Amino acid sequence: MSEGQDWISVLPDEILHHILSFLTTKQSIQTCILSKRWINLWKFTPVIDIQMATPYHETTPSERTFIHNALTQHQAFKLHKFSLDFSYEALPYLVDKVQLQHYIEFAISRQVQILSVSAELLFEDFEDYYCFLFNPNPPCDLPFASLKVLCLFDCVIDDGTLKGLLSNFPVLESLTIDLCHRLLNFKASWCQSMRLKHLVVRCMDNPGLNLEIDSSSLSSFKVYGDSVKISVSSLSSIAEATVFRSRYYPYVQNFDTRTWLRNLAHVKKFGVNSWFSQFLAREYEVNNNGWKIFENLKVFAWFGPLEKECDLIALIDFLVHCPSLEKIEIDFRFSFWEEAGEHRPPFALERPFVENSGDGQPTVGFLDNVKKIIIHHFFGYKSEIEFIKHLMQKAVVLETLSLTYRRLEFNPESNKPGYASCPPKELVQEEIFSLSTASSNVHISFHHTYHKLGY
Repeated sequence: MSEGQDWISVLPDEILHHILSFLTTKQSIQTCILSKRWINLWKFTPVIDIQMATPYHETTPSERTFIHNALTQHQAFKLHKFSLDFSYEALPYLVDKVQLQHYIEFAISRQVQILSVSAELLFEDFEDYYCFLFNPNPPCDLPFASLKVLCLFDCVIDDGTLKGLLSNFPVLESLTIDLCHRLLNFKASWCQSMRLKHLVVRCMDNPGLNLEIDSSSLSSFKVYGDSVKISVSSLSSIAEATVFRSRYYPYVQNFDTRTWLRNLAHVKKFGVNSWFSQFLAREYEVNNNGWKIFENLKVFAWFGPLEKECDLIALIDFLVHCPSLEKIEIDFRFSFWEEAGEHRPPFALERPFVENSGDGQPTVGFLDNVKKIIIHHFFGYKSEIEFIKHLMQKAVVLETLSLTYRRLEFNPESNKPGYASCPPKELVQEEIFSLSTASSNVHISFHHTYHKLGY
């Protein structure tokens, strides 16, 4: 092939369709101007991704008919993914003018495998749109049997409607429920599919949601929400669990937390954030309980920050009593907003780990099988370094420590009290490489990113 010739256009249609599937539908259509070869390629892509970023009443007439024309001209017999994403202000204008229900039925008629609907509703008007998004009694001729992944974002839907909806998908494998208003109860067993493997529930603002993880086919679940009351059956099929909460309420959540944690003792991958270290510290204080039951755990993921020395001690003790643990992944991305402030110098490496040191000492024990530790969004706080130091002193067969230092530089004229720029990466790197290690074969991989703020 001569120099300057179009290499991409000569690729087979299947490969070009796959390339176009990574674009939004609008971007995919725009490729038709490249050459005659590309005029009809977008019509056969296995993905339709429609995003309405502007309020509907501000669009031009041609833009208002874009969705209709795109779906009318699309000719693929089967879809891998169909995604609708409406802006906050767009949906109320769409309801009167565009049949959103028709679009969903279009996707189902094309045997879509992944259906994603994001429709942020105005709360004062949601009564008018309540049953609009999903018909709990859809036409019987729609081939729902193909749908494997369903994602619901910012939808107004109650318990009964959701239960009726899920009964239509016999082969559903993955379900995401994100900010579904009016939802008070959810049971994983509502999914009639015996193939449901993955469940994600994000309800940070849903007050008092009762969530029951009771489907015997589940292999993983993720829950994000402070007020979600979790109930987990003792299911041996669950291998991965993630539970994120923005805070820990010891006098409200202790009993429920102990119960569902015991039913997860067999998981192989467990992800949590700061609430878990606070819970462990509280258990030490009240019950002298080290939670030495996660014997099968292989991967542990934790999101910071560490607030107290007792949290560190409790977390380290938990880890050394996980005999199968092989990988630890830590993300300190929230440390800056917790640490930085008018009364706490944010990046003073010489600062003691805690101002009022406790009586507890790190537990005796070793991380006998941990071979890899990954640190994300490391800011250089002493609390972060203490955590890393204790891990390295206990990981006797550690092979790799991969650390990404996130250096922030603030504009000195921004006048934000307490917010100082990070120290040079050379200083932080020297601090990390000087830490003693229990393993003689550890390789330290130091990366850094640089961000200017307030300029």
